[in-house]
Amino acid sequence: MKAVIIEDEKIAAQSLKSVINQLDGSIEVVAILQTVEDSVEWLANNQHPDLLFVDIHLADGSSFSIFEKVKVDCPIIFTTAY
Repeated sequence: MKAVIIEDEKIAAQSLKSVINQLDGSIEVVAILQTVEDSVEWLANNQHPDLLFVDIHLADGSSFSIFEKVKVDCPIIFTTAY
């Protein structure tokens, strides 16, 4: 299974990646993206993962705007401190 993490705080992203690896070693985190802009670009130009982990509040806006710009057809788990 391939997963992508969209999280603008590096420590939180690395912590989430570590938890994912500990819980299920078969999940490969193929990208960690930090902005809405980078996420839209990556999702538009790469095969979509099997699962997305997405922070709601990113430095350049709400992650919900990603889904207004690119169609995503995989499950999404929203992660946030709020």
